[in-house]
Amino acid sequence: MIRPLAPADVPALARGLAALPLMVRYGRTPEKLEAALSAALGRGEGLLVAEEDGALAGLAWFLPAGTLAMGGYLKLIAVLGAGQGRGTGAALLEAFEAAVARESAHAFLLVSDFNDGAQRFYERHGYRRVGALPGLVLPDVGEVLYWRRLR
Repeated sequence: MIRPLAPADVPALARGLAALPLMVRYGRTPEKLEAALSAALGRGEGLLVAEEDGALAGLAWFLPAGTLAMGGYLKLIAVLGAGQGRGTGAALLEAFEAAVARESAHAFLLVSDFNDGAQRFYERHGYRRVGALPGLVLPDVGEVLYWRRLR
C-alpha cells in the first residue's frame, strides 16, 4: 500500500534509510535523515511511503512542480530491504508520477553515476538520460539527469 508519510513514521523510516548503502555513501545518518524528512513534511513536499504488512518498505520524496519551470523532481526513491525485488520501487515511482502529473507534464530525477541498477530501473520505466552533473553532491560522484514526459 502506498500512503502519505505520517510524522510518526519518520524516526523508524530514517533509521531504515540510513542503513542503505547509498545513504551511507552520501553520509546520511539517521539523525540527518530524520531532520530532513521532518523539515520536508513541514514544507509540504511530496512524501509517500510503501507499507507491507504494517511495516514501512520504502519512500518516494519529491517536489510536484518547479523543476526547470516544467516538471516535478524525484528527490529520493528508496526501498528498504524487505521491499526490494517485490515491485515496491515500481509502485512508488507510479505514485510519484501520478502525483506530479496533476501539476506538471514532466518528471526529472538524478541518479548517482555508480548506481547502475537504479539507472536500469528508471530506463525500464521510460526515463531518458539527458545529462550529467559531475561533483554536484560529492566531489567524486557524478549525478546523471533523467527525464520523462508524463503527458
